[in-house]
Amino acid sequence: MTSLMKVGELAKQTKLSIRTLHYYDEIGLLSPSHRNEIGHRLYSDQDIIRLQQIMSLRQLGFSLKEVHECLESPDFSLPNVINLHRARLQEQVTLSHALLDRLNAIATDLETTQSVAVENLIEVMEAITMSEQYFTPEQQAVLEERFRQEETDWTDLLSKAQTEMSKGTDLNSHAVRSLAKQWLWSMKSLIGGDAKIYESMMRMYQQAGPEAASWGTMDSATFDYILKAVSFLFLAEHTNLRIDTAKIFTPETEQVIRLGKDAIRQIKFGVFGTEGMLLGLLAEGTSPAAKVLTAAGGSFETARQSILQILSDTASSEGNHVDSQAPQQPAEQGMSEPTELPFAPRAKLVIELALEQAQQFGQSHIAPEHLLLAILQEGGGVATHVLRERFGLDLAHLEQQLRSVMSR
Repeated sequence: MTSLMKVGELAKQTKLSIRTLHYYDEIGLLSPSHRNEIGHRLYSDQDIIRLQQIMSLRQLGFSLKEVHECLESPDFSLPNVINLHRARLQEQVTLSHALLDRLNAIATDLETTQSVAVENLIEVMEAITMSEQYFTPEQQAVLEERFRQEETDWTDLLSKAQTEMSKGTDLNSHAVRSLAKQWLWSMKSLIGGDAKIYESMMRMYQQAGPEAASWGTMDSATFDYILKAVSFLFLAEHTNLRIDTAKIFTPETEQVIRLGKDAIRQIKFGVFGTEGMLLGLLAEGTSPAAKVLTAAGGSFETARQSILQILSDTASSEGNHVDSQAPQQPAEQGMSEPTELPFAPRAKLVIELALEQAQQFGQSHIAPEHLLLAILQEGGGVATHVLRERFGLDLAHLEQQLRSVMSR
């Protein structure tokens, strides 16, 4: 039996760093059997044999987690290791064949057209090859299919982001906020709720950068710009910033908002979303927007009952239609009602869209008609759910009727 070996001596003989050996100890992969009186690690013959096994498995391409599973398994044997390595090599062969097919397709394109940017193709191929280091063949196939379906929208998003970035557009502007929302939805669509794909994508981004993580379509500057836009969007939507309604609303619209907030307080809900806007429009009753809603079959009481039912159904859990991202519990009997209702994130977006509508009509203030147009344009809130599902209205036809009235 040889004498116990200190960590520095073992590192020197194996060409591993002391830091690596310490890390193996921390994760329970290789813990020394002994320590001296001052706590220094001392490795026995059996420890060194285990380290040799670890190094061999690592050379075969096994991850540290797989190495640990192999060594801790009672069925661990050389044939098992060989079969595992064969399976891994087969995966690599499959990936190589897929890459060869792509190269063959590109070669054919280059033979038939001279307009292809070869440098761009090489960058894309490098990104694809790198992505295959992080994703399984099944994940790769899923991502490629999703990316193919969203490619036009993704290209449009990048083009708009680069345009706004070159113009120096304010990150808090509606144009950049819209880009941030579009990017978030694109990423959600790409990941599809798959935690494994998300983890692989984040690992790829952290280790290889945004160029690889976006399959060669996005440079670092554009990626940083979009991330900043998303950060500003998050802050805007999750802080109760007061909206100076006197500067952007007509007196009629201020009345709509007041009546809507009164209605929301009566049903004891703690946030003002598009459902409050709809109730306010119907309660006000005299504006062209209100008359169009009434003529189409909308009524305040029916809308109120429908909204109360939706909010009651979703108050204890995150619903599909509630405008706030974290629905507020209805106030209990006897509790004081809030003096000021915060605008829900979707309501803030509708106000931004309404201001755009007003400007398109050459006006500087939001009228009730602009507010209703924005609700219909946004299309995802409680208000449009009530109009479509509870009143059975065709939203596109309703918008046409409203624009017809506004053009008179």
